Amino acid sequence: MHLITEQGGEAIFVRTDVSQAVEVQALLSQAVATFGQLDCAHNNAGISGGGSALTAEYAEERWHQVIAVNLTGVWLCMKYEIPQMLHQGGGVIPTTSL
Repeated sequence: MHLITEQGGEAIFVRTDVSQAVEVQALLSQAVATFGQLDCAHNNAGISGGGSALTAEYAEERWHQVIAVNLTGVWLCMKYEIPQMLHQGGGVIPTTSL
């Protein structure tokens, strides 16, 4: 963020658990309140699965956590980004994965 503001840009940081809809909604609300609209949203959250754990030894709790962040998190972000962008007439959503 410091590099952006040093170059004359504007940036904010909003700590967000993307697996929680209420936090994603708060993030989008803060971005729109700060900048007036949402032109671009880069969905880039992701956590690793657990290294070299064998499938039969992989903890179910960890599996659910990975799915919640890597899949549900991207879906939740798009769920709230898309209506905002449609309302304002457009935007771009590049999405990357781990």
